[in-house]
Amino acid sequence: MDNMKEKLNTFTSLVLDDAGTQREKLMEKIQHKRDTMLNAKETEFLEEAYEIIQRSISDAKKTANEKVLHVELEARKQLLLTREKIINDVMEAASDKLKGFTKTDDYGKWLLGKIEKAIFEVGKGPKIVYISSDDIRFRDQIEALGDRDHSKLSVEAADEKDFIGGTKVFNPARRVSVDYSFKEMLAEEKKTFLQRSGLTIG
Repeated sequence: MDNMKEKLNTFTSLVLDDAGTQREKLMEKIQHKRDTMLNAKETEFLEEAYEIIQRSISDAKKTANEKVLHVELEARKQLLLTREKIINDVMEAASDKLKGFTKTDDYGKWLLGKIEKAIFEVGKGPKIVYISSDDIRFRDQIEALGDRDHSKLSVEAADEKDFIGGTKVFNPARRVSVDYSFKEMLAEEKKTFLQRSGLTIG
């Protein structure tokens, strides 16, 4: 009886030991699986966090670049507006001086000299002399210049806007014209002013 009991105890002990061993192995597998899953999830979370950070950095850079671009465009706009105002003020002052010059006694002599020069430069043949409507008062003196080179000379008021004074002479036979109008002079002066003043914008 004691022998049977001893054998039973031994068997029970073996079964319990085996069960303990199986339990430990199972626990190791579970722990390993758990660690693997945790590592995988940790890696997944880290990758997501990295992507979020990268997107945030990219968005921040984009926002910063857009702000810089906006500031640059606004500065350029203000520069262009300032430039335009300076040019307009200078050209308006020059235009006022030219208008004042047309009211002086010296203007008539200057105008006839320019017309005579232009008549020579366009060459022989009939000519049309364009002047401002205010300068029609010089018509007789201008037509007399045509008699000098025996060419037909007609005088017309220019219908161009801002034709303040001066003249434009056209030879229709040769399709040649010479422009000594104040309008043309102001346009040339504007180009020169921009170059001299450094207000050109590339």
